[in-house]
Amino acid sequence: MMRRIGTIFGLTLLVLVPLAFLLPSFVPTVVRAHGVAVVGARWCGSGLCLGRASVGRITAAGAELRWDGVLMLHDVHVADPTALKGAAARAQPEADTSMNELPSIPYVRGVEVDSLVVEGTPLPVLSGTLLPRRHLVGEGARVDGDEAELTLDTEYGEVSVHVSPGEHGRIVSAECMCTLKHESLGGELSDRHVSASGVLDGDNFTGEVVVEGVRAAVTAHVGGATSVSGRFTLEETPIAHVYGVFEPMVPELAKAEIRGTLSATGRFTLGPLSLHVDPKVSGFAVEGLVSPAYRYGVFTWMGRDAEGGYVPRTSGDDDPEWVALPAMGELLPMAVIAAEDATFLQHPGFDLEGMLAAAADNDKADAVVRGGSTLSQQLAKNLFLTGERSYSRKLRELLYAVELERELGKSRILELYLNIVEWGPNVHGGGAASQAYFLKSPRGLLPEEAAFLASILRNPRGAWAREYTGGRVNGRRLAWILDNMTGLDPMLRREALDREVHFVPPP
Repeated sequence: MMRRIGTIFGLTLLVLVPLAFLLPSFVPTVVRAHGVAVVGARWCGSGLCLGRASVGRITAAGAELRWDGVLMLHDVHVADPTALKGAAARAQPEADTSMNELPSIPYVRGVEVDSLVVEGTPLPVLSGTLLPRRHLVGEGARVDGDEAELTLDTEYGEVSVHVSPGEHGRIVSAECMCTLKHESLGGELSDRHVSASGVLDGDNFTGEVVVEGVRAAVTAHVGGATSVSGRFTLEETPIAHVYGVFEPMVPELAKAEIRGTLSATGRFTLGPLSLHVDPKVSGFAVEGLVSPAYRYGVFTWMGRDAEGGYVPRTSGDDDPEWVALPAMGELLPMAVIAAEDATFLQHPGFDLEGMLAAAADNDKADAVVRGGSTLSQQLAKNLFLTGERSYSRKLRELLYAVELERELGKSRILELYLNIVEWGPNVHGGGAASQAYFLKSPRGLLPEEAAFLASILRNPRGAWAREYTGGRVNGRRLAWILDNMTGLDPMLRREALDREVHFVPPP
């Protein structure tokens, strides 16, 4: 979960950090105009200094602000050509006369720039005085000397950016009420207050990013809009505040009481986004979501039918198909723990190391390909949620899992899991699975049969078609589970490895 929080936090870095880095370039150190315009210009103490110039009728539309600090002005309009003085006065506006080593052109009183583009983002039309001070204004934009303000319409929402000079570099800031859309989110994270602020000294940025009040210190090297890399630190923060960032996507926050703190360090790159997070969790606890009724009795949950749709199902201790944990025998629980959650008896409902490993695999695949869920999280998903792969579901699932641990304990969690988990089309629970595949009760399973049932939990419907009806058992995974069934007699393990799995004939 903490890596997943880090991933979504990284998306907010992607929104605002490049904008904060970009705006210092808007106060240009070099100005060039091409075509019938000014070539080789640079800013100096009193204005625009030129190496060579062509003075004539300068008009047109279009400009591009580049990351190297160069402002490309096409067809600059000279608002007051009658103010020419000295040697420059001999050049009539229509004359195309060349002059050498002109130190400055203080007669330029106004500049109009149409269709300014900053790294693909159109900016408002700007107009105003360039010399002796830079003063450009437009709808949602202002440049006044070394200060700049912009309001940009982006895919994340309207972003306000400000740049001003500072003692150790340029002070930059950006903020918005952002809306984040990402396939892995499983929804839309809307109207989140996000800001970035800090100091840009050359190519080095030091500052912070704040998302809905959750603050992370950031240091980064800036090579351009698509080349930013650095590190961040999240100081000890209430987990409830971190969850608050995702409030639109986690309805359980309306009734859950969340305790504990989260801190983290990490590194990132932007363009494309890459994120590595080292989190620390302390005192994580949840109350208010899980009814005590799950301790004993009958309950209703949403399970999949034969066609894969979700339908209400009833289960519990008084249900005729219920199999109490002692009646499951030793082998099936042992195999399931080996296959799905080797640290089940030790963790508090979540396995942080397992989550980080799964997140690393997901980063490599650029998709959610591995869940890293504990048995407690899987039970939470089956009891309270559905099976879509998304970060929002994982965040919700974790809240239930942590409370299930506190409310029910390990034995009851394992008993519930073994009675409702899916083992094939319309096959739910260890009792039904043992009958469907082997015509046995769970207590009568052989080690290789228990290991087979555990081996198909990750994709039970696919295994039903491929391994059961198709006869292609995944022997490598079967052997791996047998090797990891802690408590299995070595002689029984060797015998199981030598035997083939024999099923009841498929219907």
